[in-house]
Amino acid sequence: MQRLTSTRFYGVLLLLVIVAVITLIVAAYEDATPTTMDRYQKALDLYYQGEFYQSLDLMATVVRANPADEGIRFDLTYLLREAGRFDEAISHLTHLVNTNPNQTAYWNALLATTYLAGNYYQVLAIKPPEASAESAFWKGLAAYELGVYVLAKDHLQQVITLSPFHPLAYYFLGMINLAEEDFAKAKTNLTQALTQDPNLFVALYELARADLGLGNYKAAYNRLKQAERVAPGNPQIQAELQNLVAAHPQLVVEEEKEAATHRKTAAAPRAVPLAGDPTGMTTVRIGLAEQVHTLWAKTGGPFRLTAASGTEMLTGAPQTILRFSFSPQGRIQVYNDRDHLLLESAEPVNLSYTDPGATTLLFQMEYGRGYFWAGEATRAYRGTIQLLPFSAGMTIVNQLTMEEYLYAVVPSEMPSSWPAAALQAQAIAARTYAYANLGRYKQRGFDLLGSVASQAYNGVTSENAAVRQAVDATRGQILTFNNKPISAFYSANSGGYSAVPPVTWNFYPPYLQAVPDKLVEAHNGLLSPAKLADWVATRIPSYSSNPKYSARSAYRWRVIVPRSEIEHRLQKRAKIGQITGIITVGRAACGRVEHVLILGTEGQLRISGDAIRSSLGGLRSNLFIVEPKLGPDGLPAFFIFTGAGFGHGVGMDQSGAAGMAADGYSAQDILGHYYPGTTITKLY
Repeated sequence: MQRLTSTRFYGVLLLLVIVAVITLIVAAYEDATPTTMDRYQKALDLYYQGEFYQSLDLMATVVRANPADEGIRFDLTYLLREAGRFDEAISHLTHLVNTNPNQTAYWNALLATTYLAGNYYQVLAIKPPEASAESAFWKGLAAYELGVYVLAKDHLQQVITLSPFHPLAYYFLGMINLAEEDFAKAKTNLTQALTQDPNLFVALYELARADLGLGNYKAAYNRLKQAERVAPGNPQIQAELQNLVAAHPQLVVEEEKEAATHRKTAAAPRAVPLAGDPTGMTTVRIGLAEQVHTLWAKTGGPFRLTAASGTEMLTGAPQTILRFSFSPQGRIQVYNDRDHLLLESAEPVNLSYTDPGATTLLFQMEYGRGYFWAGEATRAYRGTIQLLPFSAGMTIVNQLTMEEYLYAVVPSEMPSSWPAAALQAQAIAARTYAYANLGRYKQRGFDLLGSVASQAYNGVTSENAAVRQAVDATRGQILTFNNKPISAFYSANSGGYSAVPPVTWNFYPPYLQAVPDKLVEAHNGLLSPAKLADWVATRIPSYSSNPKYSARSAYRWRVIVPRSEIEHRLQKRAKIGQITGIITVGRAACGRVEHVLILGTEGQLRISGDAIRSSLGGLRSNLFIVEPKLGPDGLPAFFIFTGAGFGHGVGMDQSGAAGMAADGYSAQDILGHYYPGTTITKLY
């Protein structure tokens, strides 16, 4: 009896041990098995790390395992749209609107996705519970694609009524007007589209068409020339321009006459001489143009032309017109306005003055090629103008003191009407950037470029008393970190959240961080695809969004870029055939795109960093989402980019600086916010 009891006892004990072991094994297995949120977070990590398709597949798996989670399903639809898998996205969005019909975001996403897929009748059949500018916009575009212009105009007019600032609505109204040959209305609507968003460069070509329809050939000629600067080498624009000149050759003759008259009537302005003693001040050499074969100039005082060796070659009077030419033999030739050869030199040639207030006018200086701000202007410069002969042409260099340079840089980078503290912060940042980059282009004959590739430098005509006061008040001050000048990058508008340097810079100093605007909460981890799309589309209140210091289209924007334009811009880089998709393959934690993958019928191309903006049509920034719009052939007809900010977003946000200054922050406060850990140091 005792033996039996003992046997039972040990049996029960063994059973308890087995149960305990099984429990431990199950618990360990459960701990090792990813939860829904673990897998979802992994999908987000993959998305930001550039593993786009792995992220999409994992998120789809999470949705199948958790069909009731609307947020994750909504995120998935954005990845599917970017990938061009519209049928799947529409299926998920249809489920969402049926499950939660009061969620406006779901309806708008369904309308947009159905339009992008080319299902125009279905777009018109969708009935959201409430009308909105966004829903009216997609319905208007669907009706436009179907050629039902009366309905399209009704919807697009409703968009403008509900949301007066809507560049694309005006653009498509203009396109309808062109189709109906109502050229006057087309010009009105297309002009309004470009006024609201100058980066909507597709409207430039269409505006030229409207001018042609009205018989305004000179206006059409100027529009087409501007469009060619914005989209250089675009075959459609070039062909239209050539046809117009062939039909109306007097346009070129008149243009040349106007240029000659302008050279005679324009006077080189006097500059306010630099205040104080320039002793100890660095001299900078700014590259204004390269590969130049002809340059017209006008002197602003008694001048002299000298060779690089110091030999004086020519002197002359104020307001003398000179033409510098580059001969086939690689020599610099100088002519007067009567086309008489004055001198010829194989050496660099310097144009200089003894009068510190004298300036030099340089005519038809081109700037911003490939971007919406591209143009041509007559500009006046202080200091010495140097002409350097290179094998491909002349390089034009402006040599002057650092502070004189800043007199023109500050108002070129920031409107002089902005608060004094912002101008002072800009002066310190620009001076710091210049010092940190002296000699960067030494092999090309200068220190810095006169464009936004270094710092915008438009000459003395932008100077005024407020700017000179800001520069003088900060004379010699730069930002340092560990007693060295920092790389004081800055951009026009961060969109409310500045960025770390792009991966292509391979440069991550502690003073260049992703910093939220003072009025914006920091991101709580990585933004999901849906939240990122909402972030770049919503005009979040911030110092950067202050309408006094930020154009609406600089803070938040949406543009369309034809597939053909991107193909043209990429044709010299790689042969990928017709573009079938654009995929973002890597984002910084702040959401900015670090790499894109261009998919084509004959190959693919990966583009990184700053090259993304120029390659994709001159976008304002890398903080965007991209979606293809399919054409009748099943290939993207164009891509819709929705984005935030203007520029690379690294360092100081100029609009944000102005907003902070208007709210009482000092220049030191502003610089401390955007460049944490730095010190203001006075060099002289």
